[in-house]
Amino acid sequence: MTTLPPRRKRSVAAGLTAVGAVAMLSGCDDNNEQARFGPPTEVAAFQTIQQCVDSGQYDRATCTAAQQKAFNEDGKVAPRFDSQQLCEEQFGAAQCQRRSEGGQSFFTPLLTGFLIGQILNNNSSRYTYGGLYRDRRQQGGGWYTPGGAYLSPSNGYRYNVGREAITTPVTTQRIQTRSSVVSRGGFGGRVSARSSGGWGGGRSFGG
Repeated sequence: MTTLPPRRKRSVAAGLTAVGAVAMLSGCDDNNEQARFGPPTEVAAFQTIQQCVDSGQYDRATCTAAQQKAFNEDGKVAPRFDSQQLCEEQFGAAQCQRRSEGGQSFFTPLLTGFLIGQILNNNSSRYTYGGLYRDRRQQGGGWYTPGGAYLSPSNGYRYNVGREAITTPVTTQRIQTRSSVVSRGGFGGRVSARSSGGWGGGRSFGG
């Protein structure tokens, strides 16, 4: 009986230590995200045009333009992997497709959504659009931009993402191999993917 209180104390201490470790990881993760993509800005993310219209935030023309741009850019900016298995490890079974370009064959995740952001410039504002890809490793699926920036949930269809993730053009992605993925932290979860640069390690890859 005399050993019960010490056990409780050790359990509480271990719990506090675990909470502290999670908090430290979360803080480091946010810092890494901001270091790569700048301070957060709010965007809206949708799976379909109708979902976008139903949100009441944008008219149909804006929603259609956003989805169309995402489709038009998908072939160039989608994350590229040298094998179907490597792609599906992050984006889920049957969620990757084979493509080819310049004599090279590779796999990319399916485009699963689009974002709408607003940029202030010279006292005026304009919309910016982009495609989104869901990471199937996360509960509910986390949204990622083509360059690997994570969309943090805010409210409803609203999310926060690094400003540069929606203002800096994404060039053609280089093809990822298992060794290059492992060197960037592997597919161990959201913290690993975000702090290591996810599948690409940056916004612009030249080859």
